[in-house]
Amino acid sequence: MPKLVRHSALANANLEYLDQATLADPQLTSEEDRKRLLELVLRSNAHLISAMKGIRSLRLPDWCISGPSIAWPLWTALKGKPAMAGNHQLYITYYDPSEQALEKEATYLRHIRQILSAGPYQVHLSNQAGHVNHHDSERMSNGTPVTCTAEALVRDPVQTYALGVRLETNGTFTVLAPFGLSGVFSMKMERNTGYCDEEHFLYKLRRVEAMWPGVALR
Repeated sequence: MPKLVRHSALANANLEYLDQATLADPQLTSEEDRKRLLELVLRSNAHLISAMKGIRSLRLPDWCISGPSIAWPLWTALKGKPAMAGNHQLYITYYDPSEQALEKEATYLRHIRQILSAGPYQVHLSNQAGHVNHHDSERMSNGTPVTCTAEALVRDPVQTYALGVRLETNGTFTVLAPFGLSGVFSMKMERNTGYCDEEHFLYKLRRVEAMWPGVALR
């Protein structure tokens, strides 16, 4: 498929001229195009790259930054800075099923806060081992725990946030996007109907609407 992303967007350090409609359309732009643009956006964020290097040094099992930590920097590149604060949340997801997982989680969190103390982030650390699903109800829960971080992303309450990025030791990115990247590039908030009730979804939606007023997010 011809790559319709403008070369200026790939070459420009300020990420100008990003054509959101083209990037969001699976018929016009490939998933590899979207991955390259996402990586360019994230690598242009010095705070985020520094944070991922710090997290990587702790060797959390099966880790990634996830959800808004990826979507909000991308949307800032596409639509400009948000109208209100909120884009300094760092969501870290990992998978540790060991018997000492609870004790290790407290240690991980303490070290992460020390490493990131000079940065702008409020840290949210989540071990997905043993989780059934988030914000579930009796009618939604299937009673099956997740077995890895990638599987946990499939159950994110907001499908648009079902994203994970890990900075590997060789400097490359691993991108986890079980529903693909077109949704996050389109800036459409989609509820994961199997794992999220409407009230929780609307809370998430209103927060983002306040950050980017005037953008059609649903």
